[in-house]
Amino acid sequence: MKNTEIETSRQNNLDLLRAVAIIAMVFCHAVIRLGIRHNGYEEEFLFFLGEVVLGEYFCVAHAFMFAMGFSLAYSHKHAPADLMRRGIQLYLMAYVLNFFRYGMYALGRDLITGVYDPETLPMLFGQDILQFAGLAQFFTGVLKQLKLREVHILVVGVALSVIGTVLPFVDTGSYALNWLVGQFVFTTWETSCFVFFNWYIFVAAGLFFGTVYHGTEEGKHDLLYKRLLIISGCVMVVYIAASFVYGAWFLCPERNYYATGTLEAVGLLSIDLTLLSAFYFLLKRVPAARFRVFLEMSRDLTQIYAIHWCILGFIDSIFCYSLGVVFPWAAIYLIGAALVVVSYWIAKLWKERKQAAAAA
Repeated sequence: MKNTEIETSRQNNLDLLRAVAIIAMVFCHAVIRLGIRHNGYEEEFLFFLGEVVLGEYFCVAHAFMFAMGFSLAYSHKHAPADLMRRGIQLYLMAYVLNFFRYGMYALGRDLITGVYDPETLPMLFGQDILQFAGLAQFFTGVLKQLKLREVHILVVGVALSVIGTVLPFVDTGSYALNWLVGQFVFTTWETSCFVFFNWYIFVAAGLFFGTVYHGTEEGKHDLLYKRLLIISGCVMVVYIAASFVYGAWFLCPERNYYATGTLEAVGLLSIDLTLLSAFYFLLKRVPAARFRVFLEMSRDLTQIYAIHWCILGFIDSIFCYSLGVVFPWAAIYLIGAALVVVSYWIAKLWKERKQAAAAA
């Protein structure tokens, strides 16, 4: 998520990657939260487009985590203590977001009806990408405290991914224990999401690549990205073609995206690296000023992420759950587009007022 970075034009391709990722993610969330109200939604192409194509295969969560790792290589505050502190803050903020996007509505429903709904706990304590991001930053700080270099951290990431891939899913029978264990290895759908062992490889890969890029001699970045574009592009084509043949997430344990397998992670990283390279060369031809909105959006990712979830949670809880509204697919995608625009505008306004208050 958002880091204090050295601002250079050469990083604008990373900002574009993040901007595209947050746009795709907002549309995905609108589709998976509002689209499930349709009978037979699993067979709908527009659900597949939002959940699978935009939400998982395109540059979304895996691109965020790769970008976060890349950014750590440039962060002014990269000391182990800084990373661990930011990790804890991000982790706790994730549960505050849980309360405001769905938790408070679930608690209100239980209080009004006098009946406890089992869905209340997942609404309050469910895992998501922010929880993982917090754990990942904290863990990276621990590894740096141990004086591990970026290549060693990448090895750790790969090792964790392999372990997470081969370990069987575990259901302890206890929600609390499943919740605790499920942050690291997959337990149940109610208690696991972006599990740490399987997903840290994206952060480690981003950190390693950021260090490689930072260490590349001036004037040789074009060559680096040309080679990367060719290699990652070839891997991406093979991966996507194989996914058409064998089905989505065929390299994941039990085809579970949140328990991404090691080979699946390589395929997803190939998409991120191909787009990162393509954006690099695009920005050499097109002035970055033309992408100003996207670059600004990239620098407010955490705020946009939180704002769009709070608005979407309100729409889903009040209109869909309470009033039984079923939005048509066209309206769902329009809501997704509106969420992108409104969340960006609120985040920008919030930042401007915060800067004005600090300057006063």
